[in-house]
Order: sequence, then C-alpha cells, then structure tokens
Amino acid sequence: MNKIERLIRDELEAAESNPDAQAAPDVKLSRPNRTRSTVYSIRLNPEEIAAIQKIAEGASLPASTLVRSWIVERIRDEQGENSDAEAELQAIQYHLTHLQHQIGKSTS
Repeated sequence: MNKIERLIRDELEAAESNPDAQAAPDVKLSRPNRTRSTVYSIRLNPEEIAAIQKIAEGASLPASTLVRSWIVERIRDEQGENSDAEAELQAIQYHLTHLQHQIGKSTS
C-alpha cells in the first residue's frame, strides 16, 4: 500500500469512526438534489447505456450521478465557470473517490 492509499484509508477510518464530527471550517457542505426538480428523458442505445454503467460501476457511483456530473461540468465549462484549476481539482476528486472505493473493496 502506497502513501496515498494509506492516507485515504486513514481518513476513511477516521470519518467512519466519528460520523458526528464537525466538518472542517474550509469544507463546503451541500445537500445535493434539494433544488433539482426537473427530470429529463434521453434516448441512448444499449451500447451507450452499457458504457455508462461500466464507467459508473468503476467509480462506485450510480449511473445517474455520473451522467449528471458530466452535464453540470459541461454547463460550467460552456459558461466559463470552471477555471483550469477547478477542472483539475474535480478530476482529482473523482479519481480519489474511485481509489477510496477500490481500497474499500480490497480490504473487505
């Protein structure tokens, strides 16, 4: 296990051992989906659905969450709201979430 994997494991264990702990002052808390009220239906072929599900499973995310994050990211890019640093941080966050789930699977 490398240093990053140990750090992620330690943070995960600390969070799980004290779920009622206060969030750090620099952590932005949100309640996802509280203000979302419109549902869009789109048509995808079976190959596209399979590809989305495979990517979502690899990231340990529901497919709808993954697709929604792609749409929101694209909207922000089109509107110029994402700086290069923000885009890089989002990619790192996605990768760390994926690693966290992989570590959880390997220790189970």
